[in-house]
Parts: sequence; C-alpha cells; structure tokens
Amino acid sequence: MRCNIETMFSNIDAKDVDGFLANLADNVVFQFANASPLNGKGAVREGVASFYTSIAALSHEITGKWEVGETTVLRFKTVYTRHDGNDVEVPCSVILHHIEDGRIDDYRIYTDLSPVFAPAVH
Repeated sequence: MRCNIETMFSNIDAKDVDGFLANLADNVVFQFANASPLNGKGAVREGVASFYTSIAALSHEITGKWEVGETTVLRFKTVYTRHDGNDVEVPCSVILHHIEDGRIDDYRIYTDLSPVFAPAVH
C-alpha cells in the first residue's frame, strides 16, 4: 500500500502543506536538492512553508514512475512561477521510501533550482 502520488502532488502544486504532510511518516527524512535534510514533520512543515513563500506557484507533470519494493522513483517536468510572473521549467527526480501503512519515511528531491532564482533575463 502506498500513498496516492498524484493526489500528493496535487496538494504540493496547490501549496497545501497539510495535505502534503498527511502522506509523510512522523519521523520522515526530507531532503530538497542540496539543502540539509529535514528530520520530522515539524521541520518539513517549516521548510516547505518557507519555500512556498519564495515562489508564486508551481506545477508538476509526471514523466516517469518506477516502483520497486517499498521504493518509488519519479521523474517530473516541474514549472515554477516566480514572483515576477516568469515561468521556469526544470527537470526533477524524486525518490520515496514507503513504510507499511503507505506513508513516506524518506523523501529525496533531486533538481537544480538555480534557474528559478536567477536574475530575470530581459
């Protein structure tokens, strides 16, 4: 049994922190790109909420999904809308580990966000 990945990413794209957190185990380890890992749902709540303030919007399109045992690997086309209104598309991969009840206890995001926060090109 696993959480519903599509629903979870709909929550992420809606910036619904609580909806996202419902998919995570209490002791989750969450790492976004090259940032230090966050341990536990409280730390993830703070980190994700803070990240959401740095962008106007985001959307994920799943372009690949592989499941082996308790692990799910996802490939995305992710579009971030900056506060200046510009959209920036970046590739992204996510590795998830699920515990018996389907929640995620290890969540790793691999992407390069530097284009999202680079100065706008005119």
